[in-house]
Amino acid sequence: MDNILLQYLSERVRKAHDQTQREPGPVITISRQYGCYASEIARLLSDHLNTLVDKQNGQYKWKWIAKEVLDEAARALDTNPSKIAHVFAANERSFLEDMAIAFSIKKYARDPQIKKLISKIVKQYAEQGQVIIVGRAGCVLAKHIKKSLHVRLIAPDKFRINHIMERFDLDKKAAIKRIKEYDEQRKTFMRFYNGDKPDAELFDLILNRDKLTNEEMVQTIVSCAQVRNML
Repeated sequence: MDNILLQYLSERVRKAHDQTQREPGPVITISRQYGCYASEIARLLSDHLNTLVDKQNGQYKWKWIAKEVLDEAARALDTNPSKIAHVFAANERSFLEDMAIAFSIKKYARDPQIKKLISKIVKQYAEQGQVIIVGRAGCVLAKHIKKSLHVRLIAPDKFRINHIMERFDLDKKAAIKRIKEYDEQRKTFMRFYNGDKPDAELFDLILNRDKLTNEEMVQTIVSCAQVRNML
């Protein structure tokens, strides 16, 4: 009986040690210019990676996340995601807005606290591994992970304008205005996590959505991940 107990405790200690020693990742982050939608690429990429995992009889499945970060932050604050979604749009609240919202959130937090909570959640996902993170400053928050690949999707203005016009049923002038507003909001959001460092320091791979098909982009990302021994 004593030997069985000792073996059990020894196995528990060994497993706990293995978990603490496990290298974080792998993680792929996808950033994008507004109008270069990344969710479709993330979905196709996770499907492709899981096909490779199945062939290798792997135990872990890749998944992609985006809005899950906001949902988890909202749950931690016991509030509706809409109450804190403004931080992703870089719409800082005024003092009066802070006071008003303080009474509607059970676990109230100011904007910097919400952003730090988001940072914690994104890092947890990244370190657990087998995850594709769309936006959410993932390229900054996961940069400490050795097995990581940081991708940026770009496109010419014409491509972005046409996509915004079609998706939101806008005329060209309104689409251009929307793109400028969202580009500035995302710069402000990223500045909180990365300061004013140039994009060239953030990304390993930059892909042009106007020049590459979805399949070509997925294959390119997978090839880079394989070269880095992430799969």
